[in-house]
Amino acid sequence: MYIKNCRSCKSDDLVGVLDLGNHPWCGDFLKKEELGSENIYPLNLLQCKKCELLQLNYTVPKEVMFSNHSYLSSTTKTLKDFFSKLAKENKKQFNLSKDDIILDIGGNDGTQMLEYQKIGFNNVSNVESASNIANISKENGINTINEFFNYSTVINNFKQNSVKLINASGVFFHLEELHSVLKGIDYCLKEDGVLIIQFMYAGSMIDNKNFDTIYHEHLCLYTIKSLSYLLNQYDLEIFDAYLTDIHSGSIVAKVAKKNSDINIKTESYANSIKYDEKYNPNLIQKFAKEICDNRYNLKNFLNNLKAKRPDSKIYCFGAPAKGTTLLNYLDIDKSLIDKAVEVNELKIGLYLPKLHIPISKESDQDLPDYYLLLSHNFMSEILKKNLNNISKGLQFIIPFPEIKIINKENINFEL
Repeated sequence: MYIKNCRSCKSDDLVGVLDLGNHPWCGDFLKKEELGSENIYPLNLLQCKKCELLQLNYTVPKEVMFSNHSYLSSTTKTLKDFFSKLAKENKKQFNLSKDDIILDIGGNDGTQMLEYQKIGFNNVSNVESASNIANISKENGINTINEFFNYSTVINNFKQNSVKLINASGVFFHLEELHSVLKGIDYCLKEDGVLIIQFMYAGSMIDNKNFDTIYHEHLCLYTIKSLSYLLNQYDLEIFDAYLTDIHSGSIVAKVAKKNSDINIKTESYANSIKYDEKYNPNLIQKFAKEICDNRYNLKNFLNNLKAKRPDSKIYCFGAPAKGTTLLNYLDIDKSLIDKAVEVNELKIGLYLPKLHIPISKESDQDLPDYYLLLSHNFMSEILKKNLNNISKGLQFIIPFPEIKIINKENINFEL
């Protein structure tokens, strides 16, 4: 479904930023007998001239993307450590009590809520739309509501002004029913409650040149300015914000009701707002031009490696959603990539959509000459895990912000 109006402010003044062509839905991993059956959708980034929100021009229905999917929060130690730190930070900052209701929007397998349980909070709930992932959350002991989070779900499950803390980690850019979600948040959040939004920062995408952040599940890409505009429509205000390394550069924004006593702007918020100003429409257009101008650099790099060593094997490390954008836009296919490797059991044995690259279980007994690191947002963890293999000659190709090879000669400079 194409959009005609801004997802946030409803303006019809939308301008093109970066047209990546037609792509499969990034989560449409295929069985062998399904190869060729995947649907293809436009992937075109626009910007609203009024509120400056970056957004996709086309919506793949939420029922397609989020009723059953293969992403698991628990597969990476880096993310679990981040969730643990965030839970402890919020407990201290907001003086949470053990009886406070804590709600996670799209909380996946319950990893974040488990961290709250570990520090004494048992009144936690997870609203997760994917039935297969919701079942894992339930098995983890989290009260889980298998529904899409929206106003209807909220009024059927939560009392007005009852929730002390709402967590939204890595989900605010997924929301097809954006305004219904915010209406639901406003309804159930206590007057002194707090909304925690962690989102992949558009500014980090621009700095790191990692355009693979753009995929169909990411309907919106936010700066602090554009997120604030959206929240202000519901009398919600960011009062604290800071940049974190998670997912190659995310913002943690802490949000309160406009007239709440906790809505006191922090120094970190002031610094973040000032930093955010540089990501203006002109810089965003410059970023897009650079991506287009350098489109085939990585493919040419891989072709040169193959030309020098025709028998060399190149595997993709990871099969993340972002990898589908990178490989498809850069036209990197099975002629260059032998396979992808994964630790996520929900992806192993399947094939990447459109490219039909097979996904195998990661194993030290099956190592390539080169890994193309698609899961580059967890680069440090992955490199540390593979130090022994790197010392024996394994090399990693890092696509962003500049193409480089990490091997035994330079690994110590990268960690």
